[in-house]
Amino acid sequence: MAGRSDSSNHRDDNILRVIEENQHLLSRKPIKPYRFSTPFKWLIISFLVFLLVALSALAAIIIDYVNTSPPLDPARLAVVETSYIYDSNGNEVAELHAEQHRIAVNLEQVPLHLAQAFIAVEDERFFRHRGFDVIASVRAAYSNHLAGNIVQGGSTITQQLAKNAFLVSETTYKRKVQEIILSLELEKNYSKEEILEMYLNRIYFGNGAYGVEAAAQLYFNKTVNDLTIAEAAMLAGITRSPNFYNPFSNLEEAERRMRTVLSSMKRLQYISSAEYNEAVNKKINYADLPDTEYPYPFFLDYVIHHELIDVLINMPRINSQEEAYRAIYTGGLRVYTTLEPELQSFVEDTMKREDLYPVTYYIDMDQARAAVASVPTGRNLSRGQLLEISDAENGIAQPQAAFVLADPSTGRIRALGGSREYRKNVDELLRFTTLRSPGSAIKPVITYGPALDVGTLSGAGSTLNDSPFTGPRNWKPKNFDNRFRGMVPLREALYYSLNVPAVRAFQDLGPRVGVNYAQRMGITSIHPSEIDNLSLTLGGFTYGVSAIDMTQAYSVFANNGLRIDLHTIEKIVDSSGEIIYEYRRKPKRVLSAQASFIINDILQDFVRKYLGRALQIDRPVAAKTGTSEYWNDVYLVAYTPNLVGTLWMGFDEPKLGSIKQGWRYSTVFMRELFVEVFKDLEKADFHRPEGIIRAEACTITGRRPTLESRLAGTVRTDYFIVDRFSDD
Repeated sequence: MAGRSDSSNHRDDNILRVIEENQHLLSRKPIKPYRFSTPFKWLIISFLVFLLVALSALAAIIIDYVNTSPPLDPARLAVVETSYIYDSNGNEVAELHAEQHRIAVNLEQVPLHLAQAFIAVEDERFFRHRGFDVIASVRAAYSNHLAGNIVQGGSTITQQLAKNAFLVSETTYKRKVQEIILSLELEKNYSKEEILEMYLNRIYFGNGAYGVEAAAQLYFNKTVNDLTIAEAAMLAGITRSPNFYNPFSNLEEAERRMRTVLSSMKRLQYISSAEYNEAVNKKINYADLPDTEYPYPFFLDYVIHHELIDVLINMPRINSQEEAYRAIYTGGLRVYTTLEPELQSFVEDTMKREDLYPVTYYIDMDQARAAVASVPTGRNLSRGQLLEISDAENGIAQPQAAFVLADPSTGRIRALGGSREYRKNVDELLRFTTLRSPGSAIKPVITYGPALDVGTLSGAGSTLNDSPFTGPRNWKPKNFDNRFRGMVPLREALYYSLNVPAVRAFQDLGPRVGVNYAQRMGITSIHPSEIDNLSLTLGGFTYGVSAIDMTQAYSVFANNGLRIDLHTIEKIVDSSGEIIYEYRRKPKRVLSAQASFIINDILQDFVRKYLGRALQIDRPVAAKTGTSEYWNDVYLVAYTPNLVGTLWMGFDEPKLGSIKQGWRYSTVFMRELFVEVFKDLEKADFHRPEGIIRAEACTITGRRPTLESRLAGTVRTDYFIVDRFSDD
C-alpha cells in the first residue's frame, strides 16, 4: 500500500509542477476563431452569387439552344440531285443544277476503300461513338492548341451530316450545341450505314459538285465504283477545304492532302503497305474542267424556262413556279426531249451567217432604246444615227432573226433559233417567243381558213370585193399598191395578199368567229380588248404574234385541219425512275380537211408563181409571207405535209430600221434551212380529201358560169368544197 501511495504522490507532484511551469499559458485569454472582414465577406458572397447567376444563365442558354434546335425532319435529309436533259436519241446533253450538282448513289455502289478513306480522315471512331465523340473532340482541341491553329477537326461524320442538313454553316456555340443534339437524334433514328450514305451524298467537293458520284465524274470522268484507292483518298482529302485542296486549282496541295489520307488508311490497316506504296506512286489522270454552259442554248432555254415549267406547274404536287424551278434544279429529273443535235447546230450556224441579212449593225441597245423614244411613228433612225449608237465589240447584231422548225404530224419541235448568236448574260433572248406583227401571214389563220370552214367562202374561186372600204372610226385600209381590182377570186386575193378583200371577208365571217378559230389553231396573244378589231386580219395586233404560235397555227393546215400540240418534251422521269409525265398525241379537229386543202393549194401556187425559184425545191411547198406596216417585221411561214418552218426577221427595236422587200431575204434564208432538212426527209404530197371538186366559176360572182359570163370571158376553173358550191 505504502509503495502505491508513494508512487501516486510522486505522479501528483509531477502534474503540479507541469501546471506551475505552464501557468503563464493558462492565464492567457482564450483564442477566438478568425472572422472575415466585411468587405472581403461581401466580395466572396458576390462571387458566389455571380457564379450562380452565370451558371443559371448558361443553363438557360443551353435550354434555349435545345428548344430552338431544328426538328429532325426526314425531308431535310432527302438528297438534292442534279437533273438531266436528253436529246431525241436518248443521249445526255445537259446537267441542270443550281449551285449544287449532285448524283445520289446507294452505299452498295460505293467501294469499300472510298468509305474507309472518309472514315480514316474524318471520323476514325465512327462505328464506336453515338454521334458525338468526346475523345476525338479533346484530341482535336489539344492538337489545335499545340499547332496554334485548326489542324484537326473534332466533328464526327454524324455531326457534319447534321450541320449540312439542318443548320447554317456559321461557327457559333449555338450551332455547335444544336449540332451535337441533332447528331444524337440522328444516331437514334438511323443506322450507321444510313448515316454514312447520306453523308457521302451530301458532302461538297468544290466546283459545284456535291456527293461522291458527282465528284468522281467531275474530277476523274468515271463513276464512283471505278475509283482507285488513290482517287478515293483524293476525294476524301478535298472535303477539308474544297477550294484549297482542289486538284484543278492547287494540285500540289491536293496531292499532299491525299497522301495524308493514305497514311491514315494504312495506320488503321484499311490498306496494306503495298497498296499504300502503289497509291502514293501511281499517277492520277484528272478530267478536264467542264464547261459550265450547256450546248444548244436556244432549244434548252425554251425547254427549261417555258415548256418544262408549264408541265411541272400543272402537276398536283407542284403549286408554284418557284416549286417547279426547285424540282428542275434539285429534283433529279430526267427530261427527254425532241432535240436533234445536228439539225439544231445547223440552224444555229445558219443564223450566224451575215450574208443572209440585208445589212448588219452592232448596236448598243441601251442607247438604241433611248434614241428611238423620240422618233415619231412611221419614222426610223437614219444610218448616221445608227452609226452613232454602234458598238463593234459589245453591240448586238441588227437586224435579228428567229426560226422554228416542227413536224406537224407528230408535234415534235425539231429545232429552234433564237437569234444570230447566243451570248450569255448579253443576248439570251429567245426571239421565237417575242411578239411581233405577223402582217398578212395571219390572213389564212384568222380569216380565210375559218371562212372556208364555216361556209362564208365556198372555195378558191369564191369572189371577194376589192373596192374602197370604210370601217369604224373612218378606217380606210389600202392594198400594197394602192389599187382596187373590183371583184377578185379568193385565190387572187390571197395570192397577191390584198388587204381590202381580207377585211371584207373578216367582217362577213365575224371577227369573233375568226379570233376563236385563230386561238384554237394556236395563236395565244390576242388581247380580249381587240377581238372585234377588223385590222386583226392584216396583222394589226396590239402585242403581235410569236413565231412559235405561227408554227403551231400553220401546222393545222399542213396536217389537214388537225391540230397536234407542238412540244419539245417527250417524257419526264423522276429520281426514283418513275415516269411522271409523257407527251400524249391528242389530235383535235380545228378545220375541215377541205378548208385546209383549199388554203394549201393556194399557198403552193403562191410559191410557184410569186416567190420565184427560192422555195421551189424537190417537193410541194406552201408558203405565206407577212410584212408589217413600215416594213419593220418580216414573217415567212413555209411548210410541207411533214415540216413547218417559221422565220421572223427585223430589228429588236422596230424604229431602228426596216427591211424593204423583206420576202426576198426571208425566202433565201428559208431555202438555206429547208434544203438541208429535206436531204433526209421523205417527200410528201398534200392530200386532196373527198368533198373537193374542180369546177368552173364566174370570176365576178364566184358562182357557176352563165352564158353572159362565158361571153365576157370571166370563167375560170378552180377548187371548191362540194356541198358549198351551187348555182345560187
